[in-house]
Parts: sequence; C-alpha cells; structure tokens
Amino acid sequence: MIYFFVILFFMLILETVVGFGSTSIGIPILSLFLGTEVSVALMSASGAVLCLVIFISQVKKINWREFFIIAAAVLPCLPLGYLAYASIRQWEWLLRLVMGTTVVFIAGHELWRRMVRKDSSDLPRWAIYTALVAGAVVEGMFSMGGPLINVYTLTRLKDKTVFRATMSGIWVMTISLSMVFRVFYLQAYSRPMWMAVLYSLPLVLIAFLLGNKLHYRLPDDKFINLIYGVQLVSGLLSIGGGLFLMG
Repeated sequence: MIYFFVILFFMLILETVVGFGSTSIGIPILSLFLGTEVSVALMSASGAVLCLVIFISQVKKINWREFFIIAAAVLPCLPLGYLAYASIRQWEWLLRLVMGTTVVFIAGHELWRRMVRKDSSDLPRWAIYTALVAGAVVEGMFSMGGPLINVYTLTRLKDKTVFRATMSGIWVMTISLSMVFRVFYLQAYSRPMWMAVLYSLPLVLIAFLLGNKLHYRLPDDKFINLIYGVQLVSGLLSIGGGLFLMG
C-alpha cells in the first residue's frame, strides 16, 4: 500500500490546488501497481474526504446556480456509468484502455488547442454539452469524469477559487453515490482497503493545508495547462499498461 499513500499525497495536493485531478491522474498511475478496481476504490474514497473538506471550508465561494445545473446533467447519467463498469470490470486490460484513452483524448485536445493553436476560446455549444454527458458516464465508471465535465465548467466559472469550491461539491455528491454502488453492489471494498483509507486521513489534512497555499499563488492562466499536461502523461501510462496486459 506504500504506492497508494505516496501517489495519493501528491494527487491530493493537486486536487486542493485546482479542484480536480486526484482521481483522473492518480487512478491511471496507481492502477499500474494495484489494478484498476482497487485503485478506483481507494483513490475515490480518500479524494471524497478531501473534497468534503474543501466544500465545507469554501462553501461561501460556491456558484450554486452552476452547481445545480451540473448536478442536474450529471446525476441521471451516473447509472449508465455503473452499468458500463459492471459489464467490463473483469477485463483489467480493457478498463485501463478505456480509462487511459478517455484522459488522453481530452487532455491532448485541450493542450493542442491552447498551446499550439493559441486558442483559449470556448468550444462549440454541442461539444460542451456532449462532454458534460460523457463525463458523467465516465464519472460513474471510474470517478474520474473531471476532464470531460470541466469542459463545460470552465466555460462558466473563470475564477479558480469559485471553480474549485463548486466542483468540490459536485465530486462529494458523485463519489458518495458511486461508493454506495461499489460497496453494496460490486462489494469492491475489503477490510484492508478501509483501513488504508482510514490511515490516509492525516495525509488529507496535510495535503489540504499545503495545496491551499499553492492555490492562491498559482496564476489563473497557468493552472489548466499544468493539469492537462499531467493528465496526458497519466493517460498514456494507463494505455501502456492496458496494452501490456492485453499482450
């Protein structure tokens, strides 16, 4: 479990800085050591605790209008993700390929658009809402729909503190529902896994304190490119692991 604690700590700092990323980046990396299902269970549970801390401490910064719009779009699609995950969970290589391809597609597209084309404008409306629905399905599967859901959110919330507070509330909601599915239907948690989540709680507090300081120092125009860059690497690692297992 040492891999879990090391990866989790840095991913929690990242989550505190920008408001997402601990699962979408941490799960592909951790799955190389522990497998996809264990990684999803561990990272999402510990990440939910951090999101709850951010949510409570930053509740005054939440844009409630956008929160309810996103919630209304995401909640009906989560069951589709649960069904998709349950149908392919026995194929580890397929889980990694689906997970990695999703992350690489959105991260690569956004980096190319922002850094090569120098285009920071919003995507077409149809692409924004398609990404929101697709992100909800991926959130149900792996609790890592942030890269897709945020395609919508970033067009509405330009202030990084408001963005972080609002999305932390969304992640508390979605991960909590997904954990009910994993606990009672998939029976994905064992006693050692619950103990690992319990032992990770001090890391959550330390990561929040460190990440919160970095959050206010990071320029608004830099933090998105940083996240998409790390996501691209993690997605490529996940694809590589899936191809290795498939071979």
